[in-house]
Amino acid sequence: MVTSMRRLLALILLMGLMPAPAVANPECGWDTQSGWVARENKKAGASNWAQSIPVKMSADYSRRKSAGRIEGYFSRTSVVCDQSAILTIVGDSHEISISIFRTGYYNGIGARLISKARATKTWKFRPDKLTPPGQYLFRLDSPGKVSSFIPLTISNPGAPSEITFVSSVLTWQSYNQWGGKSLYKGEDAARETRAEKVSFNRPYDGDGAGQVRYMELPLLKIVEKLGININYATDIDLDSNPSLLSKTNAVLFGGHSEYWTIKMRESVEKAIANGVNLIVLGGNTAYNKTTLTPDKRTMSEIVTWRDPSINKPESTFLGSQYLTLGVHRDLVITNPGRWPFNTLKGVTKIDGVMGNEVDSPLYSPGPAVESLGAMNILPTEKRKVAISTYYSTPSGAGVINMGTNGWVCAIENICPWGHKFDKESAAQISTITVEILKAGARPNLGKKHLAITDILARS
Repeated sequence: MVTSMRRLLALILLMGLMPAPAVANPECGWDTQSGWVARENKKAGASNWAQSIPVKMSADYSRRKSAGRIEGYFSRTSVVCDQSAILTIVGDSHEISISIFRTGYYNGIGARLISKARATKTWKFRPDKLTPPGQYLFRLDSPGKVSSFIPLTISNPGAPSEITFVSSVLTWQSYNQWGGKSLYKGEDAARETRAEKVSFNRPYDGDGAGQVRYMELPLLKIVEKLGININYATDIDLDSNPSLLSKTNAVLFGGHSEYWTIKMRESVEKAIANGVNLIVLGGNTAYNKTTLTPDKRTMSEIVTWRDPSINKPESTFLGSQYLTLGVHRDLVITNPGRWPFNTLKGVTKIDGVMGNEVDSPLYSPGPAVESLGAMNILPTEKRKVAISTYYSTPSGAGVINMGTNGWVCAIENICPWGHKFDKESAAQISTITVEILKAGARPNLGKKHLAITDILARS
């Protein structure tokens, strides 16, 4: 009897040391156990996922050219496992092919084919066990037509995560020139004829993917390569769900997240106060305040957060804020021996990464910050200086703002504005990104890497 009891106890202890089995989401059948991202990325990628669809920048950078495209848009920007999204097809009345791709690392290929479908004018998509959380691109193909993508995020907001990545769909839509107008210019490309409000009930221009392929996907591939447990969301989700960041260690934004609602900002500021790390690998972040209609399909009432009518500069929580555009400069590392640039082992600058839009803490109110690096200027130049910043909070959170929207797109050398990067610079940026993500995915970044004050608090 004693021997049997000892064997039972030994078995229990042994089972306690074994890795827990994968746990499935009860509704969709998703694997939600720690390590699911690594398991997902062991699956084979589809090398032809972007064949014949080159990266096309949004109208922020180039005017839309007329072409016989097959295009579409979803009735939502994201779905959870109990929701459906209706795809409306634009530009063809014949049956078309829909290929569903989940983006990720997949041995560097970038996307995995989930399934295919056929449709004519409309089509309903509902997540199931085959479509785990992620950033998806739905490819539309039709004979004799130019193919395009449609982005859709699948989210699992109730699951704990190390990082919550927020896709900046409000910013994509602001620059979207489809139909002739964006928030920046009208049909004649003049700012005077620009729209005062824009709708999500239209395709994205360019390749149809918004800014996913150059402002977000290079970063997401690194996150998934590292096997970090990530949850996916859009900034509309951040606006709609006040508890979205309650079960995560960090919130992550890519290269361009310019438009924020009041609820978005409140959610992020509350998360920081509760110890959630904020990682911004872009520039011009949270510069414009916007308002969504109740159905979340139209955005309007654009005003800068620093406008006197609001007087809430983004620097008060980011540490720095938008400074200028049209920049193409090197990032000079302030102290190569400090985190995170110490991983480059003595490198003192990264060529060309400051631009096109850059931030600075020097000309706005905000907390005391550490200078990670600054835009290089000549001794004879009289101009304001862009700076990448980091600061620690009493809650233990770390807040990093790289302050340039050239960072993410440089990883794979697919930046707009004519910016080109050599392999060495891209590798340096990737190395620092890996270090930031690995550290930021853990709690209390601000305690583990206590910021050194280089720039005092400003009021």
